[in-house]
Amino acid sequence: MKLTHLALIAGVALGAWTQVQAQESGREEDRAVARACKADAEKMCSGKTGQELHQCLKTNQAQLSSNCKDAVSKLPNPPKS
Repeated sequence: MKLTHLALIAGVALGAWTQVQAQESGREEDRAVARACKADAEKMCSGKTGQELHQCLKTNQAQLSSNCKDAVSKLPNPPKS
């Protein structure tokens, strides 16, 4: 019985840690895009933020600077609704 509880606690802890790592990775991608795409975002996607900005940059990928294209290509695709 105690081993089952320990395994359950370890599973919950591992799941929480994995989620934190995924969120941190997403923040790093956001910072990379912000650095590489500042001018492109102001020019083509003025006023947009977050997912809306990411989608705008992906939509206009052909016109982006090479550094911005590289950063945008590393963004995950948004979930389909």
